[in-house]
Amino acid sequence: MAVDEMADFYVHTAIVRTQNGVNGMGITTYTDSDPFPCLFADGSKLVRDSQGQRIIGATTLTCNNQYALLFQPGSQILQVNDDQSHTLKGSVVLVDIADSKGLELPDHTTVSLV
Repeated sequence: MAVDEMADFYVHTAIVRTQNGVNGMGITTYTDSDPFPCLFADGSKLVRDSQGQRIIGATTLTCNNQYALLFQPGSQILQVNDDQSHTLKGSVVLVDIADSKGLELPDHTTVSLV
């Protein structure tokens, strides 16, 4: 595996919570990913969702491309705090994967949350 040039910037930890469905009691069930390093950047910007609609994104998560498949539209993103509690940062609306295909640029995944 290639060296991750952006690893020093990943000062936060995240978990992706993906909805599985609804159990027999009508309760929504979820699966949580293992924690992984990332960078959260809070702020508002105009983004387009997977249907092309313009929406306001509130937070951006950046991480290594190895985690790109975790992010499905509507999945919830939790930040793991220093005390190991979790803070909901938002839901996935857009995933951008930067892959330089051997140009030796820093590959990474950027996820827009609302």
